[in-house]
Amino acid sequence: MKKNGILLHAKHAYMPNSLGYCGPDDRGVILQHLEESRGGGELESVLKGFEAAYPFLRLIAKSTGKDVFDYSIPEAYWIGNSLLERVENPEFYRFSHHELPGKEPTEVKRIFKTSAGVARPHHSFYVMSTYATSSVATGPNLSVDGKKKVQGLVDNCRISWGRVEGISRRKLTVEYRPVVVDDDRFLLSKPVVKKVDFNAEVTPFSTIKRGDWVTMHWNYACEVINQRQLLNISKYTEMDLQATNEILKWSPVTR
Repeated sequence: MKKNGILLHAKHAYMPNSLGYCGPDDRGVILQHLEESRGGGELESVLKGFEAAYPFLRLIAKSTGKDVFDYSIPEAYWIGNSLLERVENPEFYRFSHHELPGKEPTEVKRIFKTSAGVARPHHSFYVMSTYATSSVATGPNLSVDGKKKVQGLVDNCRISWGRVEGISRRKLTVEYRPVVVDDDRFLLSKPVVKKVDFNAEVTPFSTIKRGDWVTMHWNYACEVINQRQLLNISKYTEMDLQATNEILKWSPVTR
């Protein structure tokens, strides 16, 4: 299970690392391991260099008594599962206050004071709450172009999911629900269709078919997910939206 956990984590971390947004400059190592379906110490060492993602795995693992790369741990962080419920809110607060890079104490206090007790250590909440407490958050003076920029950043950086409608050599056509800004709230819109990259050399994408559901990160298909995972990512994303919109409601940017 540890090998599968390492690979699941790498699949979701690969594209932002490839784009230079986070993690060490070892994208070639990650890609090679993914294409060979090979976990191991070298890949594990690279993944430990991600400034935010790896500390989140440590937090969930510490709260549940599991190995950091047990499959259920990266699954909880990227997709969502019941392990998120076992991270106590005070522990999540202490972690955010002391261990998360770039988080100001005032931001952390506002997040936990206004998120209505439903904040979870889920990647999409981390993304949304970061934008909700920043100067680029939604507000009455935000231009149309500004809203589009915020929507695009949040939607690309969170983990989204979609149903495969078409397959070409390097692209999947997927139907999914993007995050949009509407009346100073983050919401999931009606379904739209877009194209995303995928790598047929990475298991299980060599056998991808229409009707499959995939997770996506920065317009890259990360993993084919099952029905349980589909229900979980939908459930926890809705919780992330609820918590983030509570933050936005009380943000000085939006008042």
